[in-house]
Amino acid sequence: MSFHVLGAAVIILLYCFFSAAISRRGITMPMIFLSVGVVFGASGMHLTHDSATIFHDLAEMTLALLLFADATLLDRDAVDRIGQRAGRMLLIGLPIAIGLGALVNWLLLPGWPLWELFLLAALLAPTDAALGQSIQSNERIPEIIRNTLNAESGLNDGLALPFVIFFAGLAVSANDPELGDGSLLRLLAVQIGVGALVGLLGGAAAGLLRNFSVAHKLMDHGLSKVAVLALVGVIYFAAEHAGGNSFVAVFVSGVAYANFAKGTVSHAREFIEGDGQFLAILSFFFIGALFAPVALESITFAGVAVIAISLFVVRPVAIWLSLMGTDTTASERLFYGWFGPRGLATALFAVFVIMDFEHLQRSNPILVTAIMAVLISAFLHGLSAKYAVEVFRLDSADKDG
Repeated sequence: MSFHVLGAAVIILLYCFFSAAISRRGITMPMIFLSVGVVFGASGMHLTHDSATIFHDLAEMTLALLLFADATLLDRDAVDRIGQRAGRMLLIGLPIAIGLGALVNWLLLPGWPLWELFLLAALLAPTDAALGQSIQSNERIPEIIRNTLNAESGLNDGLALPFVIFFAGLAVSANDPELGDGSLLRLLAVQIGVGALVGLLGGAAAGLLRNFSVAHKLMDHGLSKVAVLALVGVIYFAAEHAGGNSFVAVFVSGVAYANFAKGTVSHAREFIEGDGQFLAILSFFFIGALFAPVALESITFAGVAVIAISLFVVRPVAIWLSLMGTDTTASERLFYGWFGPRGLATALFAVFVIMDFEHLQRSNPILVTAIMAVLISAFLHGLSAKYAVEVFRLDSADKDG
């Protein structure tokens, strides 16, 4: 085990030193560390109960930080910053993608329980900008397009979370006769409500306390990012102690914090995009090492078909429909539809659901499909991002617009 730790540390260090040169060649961080993880997994780093528990803890920490940082985008100026395009993709495109995905799953996965079909669709709906990072740094792509994708991918994991929890609850309730009276759904409703309340009160209180501290010059601004980490921890465990859902609480607290704190709260996202990248790197590494080998061995033809249709049909159609009536060109709609890579949210939500919701009939196929979707998406979207301008004619679209 110590050899694996040393090897991983060396590779992370080398990646940090040469990251800019690597990214210029169209190779993304997720591609590297998923691949490295697969190699380590093949060399003996197998999935055990202890390793799964360690990853579960890491996944929960990473997911909580991601949700909080993404939620801080929803401040008073969010509507102007996010814009009509991203708003429609989030509020219209996301539900359409889940509904259409469930229909595809129903056709390709006969015999699956209904709510587990919806659960899988919800798990495959969130997107991850990290897998197409070269899109954000490509100045040949019009700024409005880059900003729209960034805003959508930043928020859709938090908006997909209630769907994931809801469908997981319905699936468990339907599969367990003892929960058939709806007691689990009532428990989930309480968890979501209490979690939202803890997040609202905690985020608002933290924002007001920050205002007081800044106004009276009591705060060392060098500790702003540490404060974010501490706040996420406080909200997460407070919600758990109160009987609420910790992830809902963290997301709501991010919204409340952004709206009650005066001035910019960009330090929250800076933490995720800087120091928090270490957690993302570790997460992709463990996904590759612990789950990818199992997924590669267990994936079925039907599972591959679900993933392919999700990437090539479900997302593009959902985005196309959501942008009808806007000033987007056909090229832009196709671009938005294609660059919806599956990443950390899909993998972490899947692990969270499998480990926290018992009595799912298809728990292993759900996890396998989600992990394979991340693996396939990492390479398809990562490599295609380098050729986005030429393929989708975005230069000409920008001139026409």
